[in-house]
This record gives sequence, structure tokens and C-alpha cells, in this order.
Amino acid sequence: MKLICVRLLVSDFEASLKFWRDIVGLPVNYSDDGMQYAYFKLGETGIELLDREEFVSSIGEVPSTTASANRQVVLNFQVDDVDATYKQLVERGATSVFGPQDRPAWGARTAHLSDPDGHVLELYTTLSETNTPTA
Repeated sequence: MKLICVRLLVSDFEASLKFWRDIVGLPVNYSDDGMQYAYFKLGETGIELLDREEFVSSIGEVPSTTASANRQVVLNFQVDDVDATYKQLVERGATSVFGPQDRPAWGARTAHLSDPDGHVLELYTTLSETNTPTA
């Protein structure tokens, strides 16, 4: 098996498209407003956005009237500078979940943000012996 993409089911397609395209800065490879679908290619894998109701209807389920408040997805993005990337995304309008911090047990410096549906973005840089903790 080969993972080709992660599909995020979203409750507000326009807000999610704006977040991933304009705030995170991912290039849109394909988008269909009528179907409420967008695809972002990231190297070997991609991220898809699809309206939640569109998806459940397409597989024959009845759309739920309640959205889950639990965080169910975390997308990890390796970046060169966690602090700078975090600051840039917050300035563009991303919602902060937890600011940059060193996590020696994980061997990483991380920061956490969320998209309009509560999917978490984890920014990380691997800590090494030459990394100096900044927080």
C-alpha cells in the first residue's frame, strides 16, 4: 500500500480552502467549488478538502447534525524554523493551539495550530545536540 493523500472532511469549504491556500500557503492543484473539493499536492502525498455532507451523501450515509468537538486529525509538517513558521501562520490568521516549545522526549521543537474544523497542524523541527532550546 502507498498513502497518496489525506482527505479532510470540512464543514465550511470556503473557510477551509482559504485557510489551507491563503494562510498556510499551499498551492492548489485542483479545485471544484460545485463539488466543494480541493487538492493540494505535497511531494509524494497530498491533502484533499471535501465538504463533509457531500462525502457522507456520496457513500449513502445520512449527514450528522452535530460536529465532533474532539480533535481527530493531526497533520505533521517538518519546517526549517518552527518559531518563524508559527509566527507567520498566526499573523496570517491561523488559530494557535500551543506555541513553540522544545519537547526533548519527542526529540523535536513543535508548535500547534488548527484549521477552521479543528484539524491540528503540528510544525516540528528535529532537535539535535547542536539545537539550543529557545523556550
